[in-house]
Amino acid sequence: MIRETIIRIWLLQKRLLKRRSFFLLLCLAPLFAAGVGRLSGEAAGIATVALYLPEGDGTAEEISRRLFHDESVLRYLPCRDEEEARACVESKEADAAWIFAEDMEERLKELAVRRRVRPVVTVLERRESVPLILGREILAAAIYPSFSYAVYEGYVREELGMEEMTEEALRAAYEQAAVEGSLFQMVYPDETPGEAEDYSYVQAPLRGILAIWLTFCGLASALWFMRDEEKGVYERMPVRKRLSASYMACAVFLADASVVMLIAVKLSGVFTDWKSEIVSCFVFAACVTAFVNLLRLFCRTPQRLGTALLPLGAAMLALCPVFLNLQHFRAGKMLLPPWYYLQSIHNVRYLYLMAAYTAVLVLLSLLLQRIRRSV
Repeated sequence: MIRETIIRIWLLQKRLLKRRSFFLLLCLAPLFAAGVGRLSGEAAGIATVALYLPEGDGTAEEISRRLFHDESVLRYLPCRDEEEARACVESKEADAAWIFAEDMEERLKELAVRRRVRPVVTVLERRESVPLILGREILAAAIYPSFSYAVYEGYVREELGMEEMTEEALRAAYEQAAVEGSLFQMVYPDETPGEAEDYSYVQAPLRGILAIWLTFCGLASALWFMRDEEKGVYERMPVRKRLSASYMACAVFLADASVVMLIAVKLSGVFTDWKSEIVSCFVFAACVTAFVNLLRLFCRTPQRLGTALLPLGAAMLALCPVFLNLQHFRAGKMLLPPWYYLQSIHNVRYLYLMAAYTAVLVLLSLLLQRIRRSV
């Protein structure tokens, strides 16, 4: 029995390796992942900001260092003067312009001590958009440390009457009392720190796209099996054994695809650790195998299964957390294998849920096959 199973797996593998379309399908994932990984290293941004910083103002220079120091989702376009920054927005070369006041330091002190509100940065935008709303938050985060120090300095010198304190001593006391880093620490449900996945916004949807790709590989294997059935390849096999044969054919197909998916995840830069990646990918492949075989039994013909590919792909893109993580439609999400896989990477509870969902799909497939045999 074991020997026969090994021989069947080997024969199925040989058939797959002779197909150019199979190699092409497998090559898509690592090529796409490598391309996205390389693209994430290039200078890019979801919006372009024309930036005018006056020379000689220490506060403006300090804020500019914060803006340019870390990798940002914004692309900055330095300008020589205010007119050039405005012209960049008018000519649509930039989505927005940030024009820093010539007396930035003085205005921040006025705001901190006297509560006099004069524009610190003039913001010009072509239109309201989500990236530019995010940009204003980035700008405020860069300005806040300078404003915080201005408030601290004003309180010490005026409220506490310590006007004779030197700038160096005041700065040293401020730095000692300041809270470094973030006030909050992101931790996943499996206690993995948030910094474990340090990648750009370009790479963020890649894991979800690869999960959908593996699901389509499973659907391709189901179509391949159905076409073989129509050709009479399984004519001598009893109907009761064809479900196990379809599972075996799909498992061989997805075993290769799963290895390629792991390589693609590694190449793309969104990899976590080998143990969690391999276990999640293995359970996900089993779930996809059960899912596509249940669809195969429902659809009955390759034509019907083919017509289901487009709406199924649209549903996975909309409901699974690939680009967006919708808060509603939970019942629809729980019908799709990629949703479990994407949740299971940092939450082992969803790994168990995916395994239980797989068992339910297998039981439904057995029940449906028995009903079809009895009709």
